[in-house]
Amino acid sequence: MNHEDRLALAKEIAGRFHSHFGEDVRAIGIYGSLARNTDTAYSDIEMYCIVNGEGIEKRYEWSAGHWKAEVDVQSGDVLIKWASELDELWALTHGSCIHILPLHDPENFFAQLRPLVFEHTDEEFDTVLKDMIVGELYEFLGKIRNARASGNTSSLPLQAGNLAKFGAFMIGLANRSLYTSSSTLFPESLALPDRPHGYDALCEMVMRGELMDSPRVVQAADHFWEGVEGWAKARDLKIHDGLDDLLK
Repeated sequence: MNHEDRLALAKEIAGRFHSHFGEDVRAIGIYGSLARNTDTAYSDIEMYCIVNGEGIEKRYEWSAGHWKAEVDVQSGDVLIKWASELDELWALTHGSCIHILPLHDPENFFAQLRPLVFEHTDEEFDTVLKDMIVGELYEFLGKIRNARASGNTSSLPLQAGNLAKFGAFMIGLANRSLYTSSSTLFPESLALPDRPHGYDALCEMVMRGELMDSPRVVQAADHFWEGVEGWAKARDLKIHDGLDDLLK
């Protein structure tokens, strides 16, 4: 399906939801690649339908064979709350609050979301960064090292990909930058400044699919972790704690 046909279909779907929910509809908009006009032949349709009420959250997701659509029906308070959240996936997920093509938005509701996405203090970003480094990156590194120690290296490609992916999330958070999509995550991360030493080599290895040389994969992961430790220290992020410190 080309862009024009996909957009026409999205407008038809919006009309169906508008008819179904009637006067309760506050806004309908497209997000994702279709909203950015970067969709390609096999892209799906992703939409928000904002309705009156509180605590409403229902996802309609279906496939008609040669195309797929997803419409998130939410009350305004639900989407506003989510747009205001900050977590380890923020750099990838919250672009859907920024790039919205309104099809019906008389209250200018979608414009309210953008400032909420970036309305976080440096301390809040640092807390998420620290939690990600300890809770995600170090855990993936441990799985990689365990694979080396046990000789069972079948999971190395998966864990190396996870390590690089969360490395990209970390870099996005540190730069207060949102990625366009998961398909452009790695090249966009390599264009951002302030990357830990060792990230580029690991990321490029994953992008090229060069993950069958187990010793080389483990070495790249170790080098990246060394870079993360130095990177965190330079940013005054304390990633090594004793239990006594935490219990205080």
